[in-house]
Amino acid sequence: MDLYYAGLDVLRMSLLFVGSVVIFVGIVQASLGALRRGLGPHVPQLIVEHMALGLEFFIGAGLLNLMLNPTWTVVQVAALTIVVRKLITISLNRLARSS
Repeated sequence: MDLYYAGLDVLRMSLLFVGSVVIFVGIVQASLGALRRGLGPHVPQLIVEHMALGLEFFIGAGLLNLMLNPTWTVVQVAALTIVVRKLITISLNRLARSS
């Protein structure tokens, strides 16, 4: 059973790492795009898109963490991550409609 929990922990850490890389790449791409094309609505839209995708990985990691350590604190962190992801999605939809 310890191998099972160790595997889930490795998967959780991998999801956190991938989510962080996705967000970082989005910020770098948006910054380079701003340097090339100048500031505009494409810069925050690209960042928000990558943040939304990165938070999907964070949600997966939070759910795995909930399986490994079912406490109220972990439930609150998972719920907060989902709420932030939803707010970013709403923001992305507003950006898409205004462009």
